[in-house]
Amino acid sequence: MAETKLVNLKIDGREVQVPAGTLVIEATRRIGTEVPSFCYYPGLSLQAACRMCLVEVEKAPKLQTACTLVATEGMVVHTNTDQVRSARKY
Repeated sequence: MAETKLVNLKIDGREVQVPAGTLVIEATRRIGTEVPSFCYYPGLSLQAACRMCLVEVEKAPKLQTACTLVATEGMVVHTNTDQVRSARKY
């Protein structure tokens, strides 16, 4: 059986380890952090249409959709910043 590669990231200050290929929205759920979304359902095609799952990723130039973003090694994600809350209002 093949060994599953794991990636380490930080979400809201918490260290998280997930299998490679895991979406950030799923990584947040693993630690009990719910990122709101209207259009994401596991197993269905990815839409990123509702823009409710926006998160801030350090070193990224703009907010990212957690439902389409694959977790990468060393990624630092913030789910509840002023910028994120403001973007979710519109």
